[in-house]
Amino acid sequence: MAKTNAFKIAELIRGITFDTTNDVIVTTKHINSKSKKVGDATKTSTAQFALDTFAHASFRAARYIIAMKEGTNFHSTEIMLVHDGSVVTLTAYGTLKDTNLATIDADISGDDVRLLVTPASTNSTVIKFDRTLVDA
Repeated sequence: MAKTNAFKIAELIRGITFDTTNDVIVTTKHINSKSKKVGDATKTSTAQFALDTFAHASFRAARYIIAMKEGTNFHSTEIMLVHDGSVVTLTAYGTLKDTNLATIDADISGDDVRLLVTPASTNSTVIKFDRTLVDA
């Protein structure tokens, strides 16, 4: 069933409040924009997959905060990447891990930069990310 614009506006209003004590707008939902995105994936395979993509013609650099969980094991890292239109260079830092749950890489495929993740286990691995992009 298609959602009407009135429904979309009502949902937007329902998720936003104003905190007069601290003079801030508060939302109960994540906000995605052209340069910010929150996402997740759950995998039960060790096959590499694209966790996220963005248009390389529009954005030059990206920063990801990634959190992973598999059973009681966890892994969190921050990724910075930049590209020149054909090659992606990335670095991972601020890594905190109980167990190394995945390896992370990036490439350019067609018009997109892809953040690639290869889980280390066939057990259910939940991967969540928060992305910020910088214009080209």
